[in-house]
Order: sequence, then C-alpha cells, then structure tokens
Amino acid sequence: MQETQQKVAMNLRGLQLFRDIVVTGTLSEAANRSNMSHSAASRLLTQLEYQLGLTLFSRSRRALELTEHGTLFYQQISNTLDGLKEIPHIARDIASRGNRTLSIVAAAPLANGLVVPALARIYAAAGNSNCNIQVESRFAIESKVAAGGYDVGLISLPVENEIVPLDIVPILRARLCILLPRDHPLAELQEIPVDRLAEEPFVTLAAGQRWRVRLDELMGSAGYRPRILFQTGSTVVTIEMVRSGIGLTLSDLVFFPAILHDRHVLRPVEGDNWITYAAIFAKGSRPVLAEPFLDALSDHVEEQRATYPAVADLMYLI
Repeated sequence: MQETQQKVAMNLRGLQLFRDIVVTGTLSEAANRSNMSHSAASRLLTQLEYQLGLTLFSRSRRALELTEHGTLFYQQISNTLDGLKEIPHIARDIASRGNRTLSIVAAAPLANGLVVPALARIYAAAGNSNCNIQVESRFAIESKVAAGGYDVGLISLPVENEIVPLDIVPILRARLCILLPRDHPLAELQEIPVDRLAEEPFVTLAAGQRWRVRLDELMGSAGYRPRILFQTGSTVVTIEMVRSGIGLTLSDLVFFPAILHDRHVLRPVEGDNWITYAAIFAKGSRPVLAEPFLDALSDHVEEQRATYPAVADLMYLI
C-alpha cells in the first residue's frame, strides 16, 4: 500500500514537471518551479516516461521537443493538471463568498491601449471594477491563462504556443500602419506603398519577435528587406524612439492610441493588412465577470470610432 502511494505521489510530481516543461519550454525553468535540481528533474522525467511507457520528448537536439505521443498525452491530461493547480484558487473563491476579482493579463501596449480605457469605463459607471491587471510576456500570457493563472488575456493572433489549451474569442481588427512624424513626406499619403518604405530607417524588435516578423513579411512580400536602424526587445521602446525622432516603426491604433493627440501620425500600409486581437480563456472557462469587461472594451472602441473618423478606418470590432 505504501509503495503504491509513493508511486502515485511520484507520478503527480512527474506529471506536474512534464506540464511545466511544456509551459516554460525548458527543463531548467520547470525544475526551478518545482524547487529541484536539473539532474533530479531529468531523472524524474525519465522515471515518468518509463512508468507511462511513452517517450514524451525528443532528445535528438539540445532542447526538449514534444514527440507525437507527448503532444497527445499533454492534450489529454492538461485540464486535469490545471484542475489540481486550481484547488487553492477554488478554496479562496469559496472563502471570499462572491468578492471575486477578474484577473486580466496583457502586454504593456495592449494594457495601455485597451484594458485601461475599459476599466476606466467600468469604474466611472460603478465606482469599482472588481478587476486587476497584470503585464506579462507574450509566451507567459498564453501559458498562464491556459493554466488558470489569469481569467482572461488579450493577445494578437495567431497564438504562439499552440499546444496549450485555450478558448480564443476574436474581438477586434486593426489595420497595419507606419508610425511617423506629421512633417515626414510620407505623412502626406493616405496609404503608404510598401516600395516607398524600402529606404526608410526602421526601429523595430529583434528577429523572431512578433512585430519584427510582421515587418519582415511585409517588406519581403514586395521583394525588399527592411533597413533596420535600431533593434529593441520592447514595442513600447520602439514607439518612444520614433517619438524621439529615431526612424519609423510598424504599429497600429491599438499600440499607439495617442495618434489623435500627438505630433506623430499613423498611416496605413497599402493593401489589405490587418491584425486580429482576441481575448483568450482557459479551455472551457469563461468567467461571468469577463463579460462586463469585454462589453466596456467594445464600448470604448465604438466611441473612438464614432468620435474620430480617422479611427473608423483603422480599427473595428469583430
């Protein structure tokens, strides 16, 4: 009996480690979460695979990559593991007896451009919001929402970590634009052809990051490579660099809502280039408190579109 209990305990710990590897992307980070050494985590993973009779990860490269069996296994057990992790949250919810707070997570520009205006509307109407907001990296947003760490996340599509189980609700589309000074020659155009951008200096994210990928794809579709002046790890920094007179950047109205009150402008790129933004929830979980928040976000977008004609051409609700 004791031996059986020890195996169960080891299995639960091994399964949690397996989940953390998928969520974080590395064995080292997963080991840190479980407060164990890298070697101990590696042994635990090997034991789990032996007990399951499955090879969960390919070790042909330095990084662990899910095998086909590993992917199927994760899809089957992820909700169970997430449920175990949620036990403390459930207990707190019961103890609070209705004093539920909606937890929202987004990247900083989305938090500033969409979440804050929505919360301001809720606060103005009710005097409180029962919401809190956190800022995380893109990968962390998807993983932590899927694991129940946050009630709702806001991201641009597509999702990056396709293995994590999420319910995705598209909410709005924003047109791809160039952020530039009002006195820049290209600001006179209603739409900017891609070939007019070939010689312009850009400030952008590092290769592989979402906005950099968009820039590379946009320029590459016309046979050009962007002329990169500076790279950074933050979209907020790229916007500030443009506002300081350093190059141009790819952006949209969600990431730069100050267009209406600034000495800089957004000009859409010629063609049908749009970004879709979505609310994401843990699979099968959509808190009731999320609805007033999404309604307030929608009201904010519609008010902007009704008040400023230029906005109506650059952003719309789905």
